[in-house]
Amino acid sequence: MIEIVPTGNDEVDRHLGGGLPLPILMLMEGKSGSGKSVLSAQFMKGFLDKGMRVMLFTDNSIKNYIEKMSVITFDFTKYFLNGQLRIVPMLAYGNFWSKEQSNYMLPVVSQFIKMQCKQYDVVVIDPLSLLFMYADTDSILNFFTNCKHVVGTGTSMILTMGQDVVSQDISLQIKSSCDANVELTTGQMGNRQFRVFNIIKFLGAIKPVSKFSFDVTTQFGIKIVPLSAAQG
Repeated sequence: MIEIVPTGNDEVDRHLGGGLPLPILMLMEGKSGSGKSVLSAQFMKGFLDKGMRVMLFTDNSIKNYIEKMSVITFDFTKYFLNGQLRIVPMLAYGNFWSKEQSNYMLPVVSQFIKMQCKQYDVVVIDPLSLLFMYADTDSILNFFTNCKHVVGTGTSMILTMGQDVVSQDISLQIKSSCDANVELTTGQMGNRQFRVFNIIKFLGAIKPVSKFSFDVTTQFGIKIVPLSAAQG
C-alpha cells in the first residue's frame, strides 16, 4: 500500500502532490551543485520527523556530513545519536579506489543493503557515481535488480547520480526500472544560482506533480523560486 510521506517542506510537498509516495525507487540525476544532496537531505528530514529509520551511504565522513547539512538547516545530530539515522561512509581516509576495488565494492554494498534493509524504512545513496565509476554493466544492472527487490519488500531507496556516469543504453535501462526519475539542472538569475527539479517520471502520486525551481540558503534550506522569475 502506498503512503504519501511529507518532506517537511510545505512548498516542495505542494509540487510533489503532498510528499513522496512510499515505497519508492527514486533516481535523481544532475551535475555537481545541482542540488541532489540537499534534496536527499530534505527527504530524509521528512522521513525522520515521521519516525522512520533511514540508512545513508555518503562520500563524506559522518562528522563532515552532519556539519555540512546543519549549515543549511538540516540538523541530523539527534537522529544519528538515537540510532534512527545510520550513516555509512563509502570512502576511507587515504584510500584511492582502483577499477578492481570499484567492481568489488558495488556488489558488496548491494548485498549489504539486502541484508540490512528490513531494519530500515528508507535507504539513501548519495552519490551512486562513486560506486559506478569503474563498475561493469552486469554489476550495475544487477545492482538495480537488487534495488527493485528491496523496494518490493517495503523499503524505499533514494539514489543520486551525476550526469554521464553510465552509457546511454545502461541509463535507459536503469531509469525504466525506477518508480521516479528526476533530472536536476542549474541556472543563473542575476547574482543568484537556482536549481530546477525536472520530473521525468513520478509513479504513485495521488495528486498532480510539477517541476519547480529552488534556491538553497543557510536561513531557510530549500526555498522555492517561482519558475517565471527563474526563467526570466
